[in-house]
Amino acid sequence: MLEIVTTYIEQHHLLPEQGTVVVAVSGGADSLCLLHLLLRLCGPGKHFPAVELHVAHLDHQLRGEASTQEAAAVARLAHEWGLACTIGRVDVSAQAQAERRSIEDASRTARYRFLREVAQGRLIAVAHHRDDQVETLLLHLLRGGGIDAMIGLQPRQQDIIRPLLSVGHADTVAYCRSHGLVPIEDLSNADPRFLRNRIRHELVPFLETLNAGIRETLVRNAEVMRVDAEWLAAQVDAHWPKVVADEQPLCIRLQLASLLALPLSLQRHLLRRVTASLCDGQSPLELRHFELIEELLRRPGSGEELTLHLPQRLHLSRRGDMVLCERVEPHHVGAGLAPALEVTLPVPGRVSVPGTSWCAVAELVANETLQAAREALRAKDWARLWTILPPTRYVVYADGDITGDTLRVRTRRPGDRMRPLGMMHEKKVQDVLVDAHVPHAERASIPLFFGPSHCIWLAGIHLDDRARLTSRTERIVRLSLHTKEP
Repeated sequence: MLEIVTTYIEQHHLLPEQGTVVVAVSGGADSLCLLHLLLRLCGPGKHFPAVELHVAHLDHQLRGEASTQEAAAVARLAHEWGLACTIGRVDVSAQAQAERRSIEDASRTARYRFLREVAQGRLIAVAHHRDDQVETLLLHLLRGGGIDAMIGLQPRQQDIIRPLLSVGHADTVAYCRSHGLVPIEDLSNADPRFLRNRIRHELVPFLETLNAGIRETLVRNAEVMRVDAEWLAAQVDAHWPKVVADEQPLCIRLQLASLLALPLSLQRHLLRRVTASLCDGQSPLELRHFELIEELLRRPGSGEELTLHLPQRLHLSRRGDMVLCERVEPHHVGAGLAPALEVTLPVPGRVSVPGTSWCAVAELVANETLQAAREALRAKDWARLWTILPPTRYVVYADGDITGDTLRVRTRRPGDRMRPLGMMHEKKVQDVLVDAHVPHAERASIPLFFGPSHCIWLAGIHLDDRARLTSRTERIVRLSLHTKEP
């Protein structure tokens, strides 16, 4: 194991000739193995004699006394091994709620923020291994993303180094056992509420029934893409000085003309790097965000400022011949939602929903279909009704007398309420989205349809119970969402 990891470190030039490396230690088998290996390699008389180690552990305060005990155990271990140690504490649950993030996302952000505060520009060693690489690639595949997402974890990414990427979790467990190291078991690693755990315990075993070598296949595919990604990164490096006019910790200004002169691929990769630098190293942009940005940047100039509100409190504005990308601190966000522009949707009609990649469509159901649907409603023949009026996630049918002749469409505002289908009372739209497990990053871009007096449809989630079809329905309106045409 020592020889494998040493070869990997030298192959990828992971450790400096001299200086301090911060080692992220949770206390589990992976990080314990990493710390022990680096301790055998670094220090006077060893393979890297001028490298010192500094242990860093963040208590996320998610598991009460267990979290406190883990932090104390890591501090004791560092003291026994003669290593400097910094213990941090963050209430991740409160931070996730305040920043409208998942616990997983908030934990990751808090962890890297803490590690960088400890490191102060020095390298940070983390214990990601080959199995983490496989899970990360599948996670990115499920969430969607470009070539950068599909290369997964790299031996070195900016200030982060990963000396264990060539070994698996079973190897780290075996190493700890052979050296008498007792890892701390984190029970949250088996919690099915976390997507990564479901990938680890459910998806990967299933894929192995289809392809016994799926882990090697995914890693090999990532290596093929890495070569292309490195070339693209070099192109972004070359064009960065021409496009970026000013770079601050929370704000980056770009030259509009220089940005638009680049091929579309480079535009997106450059914007991904810009937003990643403002969001703790990971860009939140997806395809629909790039399409919105491109629509804004190519819109004929009229002198006014145009702004997009993107995930993770990012605001992208076009101001004359400049593009301003900034991250707004939480205390500047107010209620947490940017004002949502509202558009009128006639029945029938079609409108573009501001701030999203969606078009909203309303259509009256034709007479012949209407009569057949009304007969099925009176007979309470639901199977026949859904054959006549087949609903999907983005197509619903509402009572035309409830919708009226015009609808109002916009994204969510603080205080919005609706009565989900089958319920007797209204709920906050925010609570409906939480109950439906809608990712935080998507909630601000979901259209809502309103009739004269209340919500009709939280698109893709729930029809309002008051707009459902009944035996008394005289008119039926088909509501649907479509992605905007390029």
